[in-house]
Amino acid sequence: MKQILLAKRYAKALFELALSENLSDKVNTDMELLAAVMHENRELRRVMANPLITPKRKKSLMNELFGSRFNPLSIKFVTVLVNKGREQILAEVAEQYQEIYLEHNNIALVDLTTAYQAGESLTQKISAVVKQNTNKSLRFNLHTDPSIIGGFKLRMGDYLLDDSISKVLAELQKEFDKNLYIKRF
Repeated sequence: MKQILLAKRYAKALFELALSENLSDKVNTDMELLAAVMHENRELRRVMANPLITPKRKKSLMNELFGSRFNPLSIKFVTVLVNKGREQILAEVAEQYQEIYLEHNNIALVDLTTAYQAGESLTQKISAVVKQNTNKSLRFNLHTDPSIIGGFKLRMGDYLLDDSISKVLAELQKEFDKNLYIKRF
């Protein structure tokens, strides 16, 4: 919990600085990449959390990995975190930055799960309905899960709309399990 609050503070400071320099979009792209790399690369997480590796070496490593791809502001920020001994929360800071960025730009992150690859027409229809009700633009994370058989599951924040065939079948199974039919003879 303490790390999340700390990460949120650092992310907010970075966002305000990026906003003042009109770099929030570029820094968001950098933070997306940083979060993805930190989550996917266990070895990098271990190196960054290792107290035996000097901060100078950690900064050098981050420069090698991201120096050519990142905006100078993002690299400076990562350097500040390493100097402060906060390199173990890099991924959390990147995630918190993305949340702040999405909220500021009135964008909702939506997970859409379908049995088969979702087409552009489906995402456009969902975008139109959600935008009408929430005044937010949508950014989709598309997933496929054949176990839902058909229909879709839509998750936006804490809201879940499950309009899948597997849910309907599960509800029917519950009804049959109740065995409401009572023999009268």
